[in-house]
Amino acid sequence: MDLERLVKERLNGRAKCAGHCEELSTLKFLPQKGMTIGCYTCPSGYISFLVQYGKELDLHAFKTFLSSLLPGGVTDEDIRIATRHDWDLGIKGEHGGTVLREAYWRQSYRRTKSDDPHRLALFLCTKCSSIYRQRISEKNTFCPQCRRPAT
Repeated sequence: MDLERLVKERLNGRAKCAGHCEELSTLKFLPQKGMTIGCYTCPSGYISFLVQYGKELDLHAFKTFLSSLLPGGVTDEDIRIATRHDWDLGIKGEHGGTVLREAYWRQSYRRTKSDDPHRLALFLCTKCSSIYRQRISEKNTFCPQCRRPAT
């Protein structure tokens, strides 16, 4: 089964936005060379968490990707790993085997958690799907590039 389809069908539970609002988060896949990255965002674009999916994970590449988004970088402790099996995804015929693994990072983890309403946070532009940083109290849903007037 295609990895993105598997994730959409078996792992795409609707959860509340974590650390920003009470709206439901939705899954979007981000184009990243050699990785399948899922991004869970609320309607305002706040990123609750980012997930690398795969039969095998490239944790170094995922950590590098996350560090490029965050000025303070990330540590190994900021990334959690999960293994999904056929029985826990409701897939018949795999005979107890590992179906996929997940490496995930949340903005609200202990080391990065802050209740400051003006803290910087990651958002996904609701127009072009690029990741940008803005204060959590701001109401923009477009990245700075998409906010610029057309010339």
